[in-house]
Amino acid sequence: MRKHRVCVFGAVLSVVLCFFSGVHVSAQSNFNSYTYDEWDESVAAPASYQPVMVKNGLEAGSGAWNTPQDFFLDGDGHLYVADTGNNRIVVLDENLCLVEIMESVRMDGEEVALSDIQGLYVTEEHVIYAAQTAANRILIIRDGEVEETIEKPVSTMIPQDFIFSPTKIGLDVYGRVYVLSKGCYSGLLQFDLDGSFMGFFGANKVEVTAQVIFNYMWKSILSDEQRAAMTSILPIEYSNIDCSEDGFVYTSTVGTQMPKSQIKKLNPLGNNIYYTAGRKEFNFGDEEFFYSKGKVNYPSFIDVKVREDGFIFAVDLTSGRIFERDQEGNLIAVFGGAGSQFGTFSTPVAVEVYNDKVYVLDRLKNNITIFAPTEYGALVERATLLYKDGLYDESSAVWKQVLARNANSTLAYNGIGKALVQNGDYTEALKYLRYSGDKYSYSKSFGKNRLLVVRKYGTYVLLALLALGLLIGIKKQVLKRRKRNEK
Repeated sequence: MRKHRVCVFGAVLSVVLCFFSGVHVSAQSNFNSYTYDEWDESVAAPASYQPVMVKNGLEAGSGAWNTPQDFFLDGDGHLYVADTGNNRIVVLDENLCLVEIMESVRMDGEEVALSDIQGLYVTEEHVIYAAQTAANRILIIRDGEVEETIEKPVSTMIPQDFIFSPTKIGLDVYGRVYVLSKGCYSGLLQFDLDGSFMGFFGANKVEVTAQVIFNYMWKSILSDEQRAAMTSILPIEYSNIDCSEDGFVYTSTVGTQMPKSQIKKLNPLGNNIYYTAGRKEFNFGDEEFFYSKGKVNYPSFIDVKVREDGFIFAVDLTSGRIFERDQEGNLIAVFGGAGSQFGTFSTPVAVEVYNDKVYVLDRLKNNITIFAPTEYGALVERATLLYKDGLYDESSAVWKQVLARNANSTLAYNGIGKALVQNGDYTEALKYLRYSGDKYSYSKSFGKNRLLVVRKYGTYVLLALLALGLLIGIKKQVLKRRKRNEK
């Protein structure tokens, strides 16, 4: 295996240069921070994440990068960058300083160049899964040696003309491998621990658009030959995958005109179970659509990453923004954007998280930007986790701190309201849930509050009605007797 290792003097120089170059600390962002009110209209909000560092290959000490397609952060904080245009893998530490450069590996006793690597995954044992797209295979590398490869599976489920072009890779907690192959519309390819093909997993459905409806109507009246000549409408491909520690497979999708369910949480059956409260599909990105030259700019998510605590980060290729949501679909943060300034992107292609920091790879700028949470952003995440852990009073106290910093935070109103619901204070909860925009929680709280009111005052109301009825009956009897006496 041919590697460029940093010599002693070079290592010291690289660390010094790495420390002083590419480091930026900004008091304000070059992008707008916002959230959504109860009417799903964007309103200003304090920044939840701020860019703290950006580096390109020269600043990292590896030489200029060329159209990197992917990167992966392992548990030790080592960042493996697929420097695709330079046919190599660059390994950095969490501060984006050079650790190692890999240009080739040994395979069957020969040197094999790491050409056209478009996807990476690294295990806890530092085994590298590298998607060599042009060579139609995945290399499984341990200590510079290719242990085995994953190539086009032989199966009755695989058509003869199928071309295995792996681009992205994921491994779940059981060691099963999920592969995204270019041009495959049947879903992810799933491989068992021994490398055997298990089948396709979690295919996207065909979008119900005007063209789909039009074609369906025509096919119902055309002949078999005419139907065969029509253009087939296929599902949208996934753009990336992330196998999280909760055992689920998360996917992102690009190029769709249906903004809902662009981020999916697939269970072992391949079904999407990621819905907001009330079992409703929702937009992972913006609630408002933006227009350019008379056309809607639909969100297009290029990558997704799930942090250990359950927060989901996804990169929208259309806007250049990173969206963070929790497991209930609540919007936690929006940061980044399209542009040339610090903290903005030209073509973001991948996102990773390590501890509380977020890393974003830009393919066109050939650099990596690191974001860190602000005090406000840390409070929002802390309050969300406290509620998730059942510490309702503690979460309510933190949500009030959030509300003091951002009166537009529907999330804070919702968090306080839900905490009050858990404590049985439905009347007070309704005051907060009214401004949260969460109709589902408000309706449930209203129903429980009504039931308590009925239980508390129902007996008295019935007694009062009985007494009133009795009085009315007595009054009628008195009036009847008076009329008789008058006669």
